Amino acid sequence: MGQSVTLVGTVQDVFLKKPLVAKVSVYEMDSTTCVLDSVHVERIEDYNGDILIAPYYAHVKAVRHDYLVRAELEGYDVVWQKVSVSDSPEKQVPVPTIEMRRARHVTLGEVVVTATKVKMFYRGDTIVYDASAFSLPDGSMLDDLIRQMPGVTMNEAGEIFVNGKKVDELLLNSRSFFGSNNQILIDNLPYYTVKHIKVYDKKSKRDEVTGRDDAPRQYVMDVNLKQDYQRGYIANIEGAGGTDNRWLGRMFGLGFTDFCRFTLVGNANNVNETQHIGKTGSWSPERSPHLMVTTRSVRSETDYHSRDDMLEDIFRAEFVSSKEELQMYQRHEQFLAGNTPLSITDRTGQSEKWQLALNNNFTMYAPFFMMVYTDFSYGKRKGTSNSMFQQWGDTLTASMRTIGMSEGTSWNGLMQVLGDIRVGEGKNITYVAKAEHSSDKSESASHYNTRNYVTPSVEQRYNIGDYGKQVTSGELKLDYIGKAFDKTQFRIKNITGLSRTAIHDYLYHPDTLLLASQLEALSSITDLSNSYDSKLRTQTNTTEISIYTSNELQPDMKSCTNWLFGLQVPLTRQKLHYQRGSLDTIATSTTLFVTPWLSYSLKTANKRELSLNIRHTQATANIYDMINYRDDSNPLVVKLGTPGLKGNASTNFGIEYLGHGNGHSQKQWKASASFDYHHRDVSQSVMYNPTNGIYTYKPENVRGAYFASVKYQIYSSVGEKRLWTWQNCMDANHHHSIDHAMLAGETESRLNAVNTLTMHDNAYIQYSKGPLNIRATGDIRWRHSEGKMYDFETLNATDFQYGLSARYTIPVLNTTLSADGTMYSRRGYGSSELNTDDFVLNASISQSFFKGKLIARIEAFDLLHQLSSTQYTVNAQGRTETWYRSLPHYVMAHLVYHWNKNPKKK
Repeated sequence: MGQSVTLVGTVQDVFLKKPLVAKVSVYEMDSTTCVLDSVHVERIEDYNGDILIAPYYAHVKAVRHDYLVRAELEGYDVVWQKVSVSDSPEKQVPVPTIEMRRARHVTLGEVVVTATKVKMFYRGDTIVYDASAFSLPDGSMLDDLIRQMPGVTMNEAGEIFVNGKKVDELLLNSRSFFGSNNQILIDNLPYYTVKHIKVYDKKSKRDEVTGRDDAPRQYVMDVNLKQDYQRGYIANIEGAGGTDNRWLGRMFGLGFTDFCRFTLVGNANNVNETQHIGKTGSWSPERSPHLMVTTRSVRSETDYHSRDDMLEDIFRAEFVSSKEELQMYQRHEQFLAGNTPLSITDRTGQSEKWQLALNNNFTMYAPFFMMVYTDFSYGKRKGTSNSMFQQWGDTLTASMRTIGMSEGTSWNGLMQVLGDIRVGEGKNITYVAKAEHSSDKSESASHYNTRNYVTPSVEQRYNIGDYGKQVTSGELKLDYIGKAFDKTQFRIKNITGLSRTAIHDYLYHPDTLLLASQLEALSSITDLSNSYDSKLRTQTNTTEISIYTSNELQPDMKSCTNWLFGLQVPLTRQKLHYQRGSLDTIATSTTLFVTPWLSYSLKTANKRELSLNIRHTQATANIYDMINYRDDSNPLVVKLGTPGLKGNASTNFGIEYLGHGNGHSQKQWKASASFDYHHRDVSQSVMYNPTNGIYTYKPENVRGAYFASVKYQIYSSVGEKRLWTWQNCMDANHHHSIDHAMLAGETESRLNAVNTLTMHDNAYIQYSKGPLNIRATGDIRWRHSEGKMYDFETLNATDFQYGLSARYTIPVLNTTLSADGTMYSRRGYGSSELNTDDFVLNASISQSFFKGKLIARIEAFDLLHQLSSTQYTVNAQGRTETWYRSLPHYVMAHLVYHWNKNPKKK
């Protein structure tokens, strides 16, 4: 296409004179030939989310011509507007304001026609979700809303992905909320308080105030509250009790003033899982809880900002304590020629820990920028354990019973100052100075009773460990950004760091089970060959040079491109003084790497995005692995060091394409591919001695592994009312792994290559109308593994699941019924024990009272008691079956009270 001009105009209500976001198209004068369908419409809103103006932009040929602009919007009559393009050199042609009139009301008997709200729309590059368009039952939280939003997925850790792209931070009213802990807001903010949720690339507040564009943008999800809840107080209180002595109590309080937001969150429970009815995949056997956990926590946050927003201070405090109980039984078979060595482990344990954390972030934006961040944490822990290990060949080879206990204390303090130094008109050097100290001390005691049945012998050993680690570090970063030429900038950054690490790790062999602090005359019972002191001094200097563009797509542009080329040169010097028994050595290491990267991105006005990148990375090896030492503190495990060991090096290629459709379907799709080549990795080689059951491990370098993957994801709704939505995510990957594997009939590992092809597809289709929501899901994963050694057993395994979930709120009664059922199946494994079917059925009923203020809910999980707490893993070297004590099936009754208070309007 040659030169073009932009038709610019707005649409408004003929009587109210309010801006309207209509579908705008451009036609030839015959009104039948469409030139442009659904041109770009930008929404500009005020702080409350009300539309101030909604201009549209249409690119047409810059030649003398007449067009018809068509505006259509549900509930309004279609309007046509003529516009003429002249030979003028102007790049924009104003279109007279299109005024739309409400369609005449027509009554058809008792039928009432209501408009269908749009769940998702675009405002420029921002994705906007209208919370009022989602029909959720009383008592729903932000978690329930996010899981219903088109194109959005969320994993068990609370990480959110929009169209496959990870959200960096979850914001509340455009401000940070408990840092990166998304789960607090997700689990506790009531759905009814939310007006809309925006997803966009956010500039830092510093860049917004100073007008700079230095820092990389964060991909954020911004939760905007309704106006009524942006002042005053919001609170939730919940109590629950259930079978198997399960209980839960939690509270959430959120308050706003003109210049401050404060939050208090409390939680106490012995419900050690995060599964919820309707969560896809939450109840799969591999996600069954492995620990019995009792948790108590209190968290608070105070967020202050001045009247002019030039001063901010955020203070956070939290106290968390937990008690964990473990009961585990594991059976591992190793594939060797002629026999299958078997190891059995039976373990129980209990641990307790608590931590106090305090941090404060003070930021000043004017008259100059400065940020001061301080952080302090202190914690204690203790635990006990009891295990029985047996190693079998044709008969019992060795056994080891272990009884242990431990306790420890750790603390960390950090201070960081960030600011700008002015070096000229509009030019600044950014500096970051950081100092940190951490300390970790622990004591452990273990009693080993080891029996060898091949050469009959019994060994009693008491291992008493005394461990201490102190790390002190400092870092200074200088960062300068300048203009290379038109629309192109360059960046020079240098980071200098210094750290000192002191480790004291001693092992004692007394004749009783006591901690080191309870023993006397330690020098006489010291195991010198398994005790060491070390002092490590590390100096780093990393210089980074990059040149890049930072173009933004403007309303009158068809597309924009950006590219970046960078080069990083990290220099690392290490000096280690290591004392272990008769070994007293000084090891030094100096590494200098050159790691380049290149990226390119294209963004178009019709919502298409293309990005390509390539990056090379290198890392130094752990200097402790490079010491020639031997550790046999565990009677059945020996660890060795490897002098001359080198670190990892890899190169990554990636390409990604993102598209958005127009019209009622709101279609979104994303295709991506990546290739990772590992020039060098660190792998653990292993040697097994069948006469005594001892394994010997040693780190070694391997080369030539790679990982290739492709992925395609698509989301769409069906029909004008968008009652049906569906999503499909497909991916395939090929992993060529290089590792040390034990060959059949041998007792020493050799280098081996294994190729694994994985094909995966996950899909759902959902129907949602008013109080009814039904979703059908399916997931299938096929794995094909083959090795390049003669005895490798080819593995073709398939894991698949399918299920249905439903939710319905009975009108008038306002009672909500929910249920989901999923079948989890495995096929193709070498043993019938591994080819399992687990059908999991969950259900709940909830009733709201007092206009949704009080919610009573009963939940029943795994009604048929089908979910197994046994897990199976199979690879070419062996198969492992692990049983954990857990109670996934239970019934629990909840009572939740929602409260809010708004200040009186002045």
